[in-house]
Amino acid sequence: MEQRITINAENTKDTISKKEAIKRLTDWLMEPIDWLSEYYSGLIEEKLNRSQTLWLINAQAALIAAVFPADLSLMVRVINMLWFGWALEKCREALHKQ
Repeated sequence: MEQRITINAENTKDTISKKEAIKRLTDWLMEPIDWLSEYYSGLIEEKLNRSQTLWLINAQAALIAAVFPADLSLMVRVINMLWFGWALEKCREALHKQ
């Protein structure tokens, strides 16, 4: 008994082009992260990857949220300080992982 499987070439080509489009989009979205990675690498004189750069950005955002004055409740300020502490710890772990 002979079995035949037909593969439509347009479907595989379409799948490849979708994957390529997604890769191009993610590369385009990550360009600012790559630029910041190079900038931070120059500042601390160590090569940083995207993950380490994202942890540094997270720590900076937590610091800004905790420091800037705003009319916030004590609970929100405590949460901001906890976020900042957690962000610093994760940043330290990421930078020492090299």
